[in-house]
Amino acid sequence: MTAEAHAQPSAHTPTEPPSQIRLRRQQKVVEITWPDGLESRLSCLTLRKSCACSGCTNARQKGAISLIDADIGIDNLNVHGVSAMQFHFSDGHNRGLYPWSYLRQLCEQVS
Repeated sequence: MTAEAHAQPSAHTPTEPPSQIRLRRQQKVVEITWPDGLESRLSCLTLRKSCACSGCTNARQKGAISLIDADIGIDNLNVHGVSAMQFHFSDGHNRGLYPWSYLRQLCEQVS
């Protein structure tokens, strides 16, 4: 294995929780800082479109177009247990959980 292969977490390596999460309601973004120093800004729209709950996942797999208001916000967020974040979106959707590993993946895609 190369050094690069060792640097990437495997599917079985738990991702550490963020060291800081800030909801910026007016800007409609969530700012996330990770223990290794990665800082990311995810828009509420990106988070809503990335919901991995069974209903959203099923709709995407079927090719069903889900119209999400580009002006969507997050009303509240909660740490769910020790391994995930739950967002309460302004459209009433709150079923999706965002495990740390999935949230980190989203952050790396936008950074």
